[in-house]
Amino acid sequence: MQMLVMCAMALVMMLVSALVVMALTSGGLDTTSPSGLRWSQAITSLLTFALPVVVMTSLYYKGEQREFYGLRFGGHEWLVALAGVVAMLLVVPLNELLSEWNDTWDLGAVGDALRAVQDQNEDLVGMLLSADTVGGMVANIVVVALAAAVCEELFFRCGVQNLLERWFRNPHAAVVVTACVFSLIHGEIFSFVPRLVLGILLGYLYVYGRSPLPNMLAHFVNNALVVVLYWLVARGVLDIDPEAPIDFGWPLTAACTVAAVGLMWAACSRRKDNKDQGNVMS
Repeated sequence: MQMLVMCAMALVMMLVSALVVMALTSGGLDTTSPSGLRWSQAITSLLTFALPVVVMTSLYYKGEQREFYGLRFGGHEWLVALAGVVAMLLVVPLNELLSEWNDTWDLGAVGDALRAVQDQNEDLVGMLLSADTVGGMVANIVVVALAAAVCEELFFRCGVQNLLERWFRNPHAAVVVTACVFSLIHGEIFSFVPRLVLGILLGYLYVYGRSPLPNMLAHFVNNALVVVLYWLVARGVLDIDPEAPIDFGWPLTAACTVAAVGLMWAACSRRKDNKDQGNVMS
């Protein structure tokens, strides 16, 4: 019931956010401009992702929201957050390889329609991130990186994954299912696999960090790097296509992937050891 309430409200808020953007457009907001797209993105993130979780926890966990979210910001949480950021950077070569492979999927006529939608989304993202001023870059970091990271992690990890773990009583199943939903809901099937990898990484950060801090920080860094990359291209500092996959080569890709897995394993093992020690002492 909690999941149904949260997801139903998310669907309603998706419609409400669209109506709000339409009203602003009627009032003169140009949604084809970078500033208009930022407003649209911010409204959608807050209403569709953040608000449903806040309302659901207010209904079912009144007075216990802090425990439900896992709002802990001690030394362990910051250590896991740092590990998550480094691991997020280390999986970039793997995700570039997976992105190139995912883009070759042949799904027939359905795939052509989905590719057209994805191309349109990428055009909007390119327009949003095309700012070549410092102010534009800062605004994009606030909306595309910070707001998106906080709101999406609230919904997918604190909300969906948290409830699924209580339901399944299996954190690994909850991580995988949530990562699939996280990737699918972005509506880009030809980027499904690399986003799935990021979703799984973020999922385990929440399982073993037991705080949204590591997720939000890693998610923020991932999005902020994209914002800065587009800004450097717009400024003429880099002469590359920011949407084109980068070939890091098999040796570097394998080394970075092993390092990312090892780092996550070390962070997870530390959490498990601390938990087991606490159980023994109790």
